[in-house]
Parts: sequence; structure tokens; C-alpha cells
Amino acid sequence: MPKGIEERLSVLLRTAFIGCIIALAILAWLPATIMMRTVLGGHAEHFVAYLGTAILMGLTFQKSPRLTVQCVLLIMYAAALEAGQLYSPGRHASFQDLAFSAASVLIGGLFLSIARTRVLSWLRLT
Repeated sequence: MPKGIEERLSVLLRTAFIGCIIALAILAWLPATIMMRTVLGGHAEHFVAYLGTAILMGLTFQKSPRLTVQCVLLIMYAAALEAGQLYSPGRHASFQDLAFSAASVLIGGLFLSIARTRVLSWLRLT
């Protein structure tokens, strides 16, 4: 990939990842009176949000830290946000929400791991 395109893609990925991290915090700590839920429901919303963030994180930081460390850090972030809901009016912390968030991070990490392995094997064949 040409260096200019690679640099632009890197900036785009980092910006999108930071946007996801900020959006997760804002959405996690909004007061209940302001929250608007989708038709999917809370668990599915957690799943989609953290799956997307995990995939973006893995694409953004391809070399360091390791994918396993990235997943652990994102799960810790999800736990901190979930605990912070105790201080948001009308919100409550939920172990089930954390479990859906953590599961989606692990699935996103697994997806990236498999995809990286496949892409690298395809590149070796060409």
C-alpha cells in the first residue's frame, strides 16, 4: 500500500477508535431520562457497540499492544463504564451488560485473529 494512503488510513482508524471510546463513555453515563433505546434492546446495543470498537481497536493497533492485551484493556474499560453508571441518575450497573460487552470484545478479537491469519496466509501464497 502506498505510504500516503497508509498514513491517511491510520489517522482515520485512530480517529474512529477515539470516537468510539468517547461515544461509549457518553452513552454509558447519560442519565436515564435522556437515554433513548433502539428496538434491539440494551444487551444487543452493548454487543454491537463493543464488537465494533474491538474490531476498530484491532485494526488501529495492529502491532502493539498484542490483541489479547487490547481485548483485556477494552473489557476493563467496559467494566469501569458499567461501574460508573452507579453515579448516573436513573442508571444502574449490570453484570449482564458487562457480560455482553465482554463477549462481544472477545468475539471481535477472535474475528480479527482469524482474519489476520487468513490474510497473511493468502499474502504468502501470492
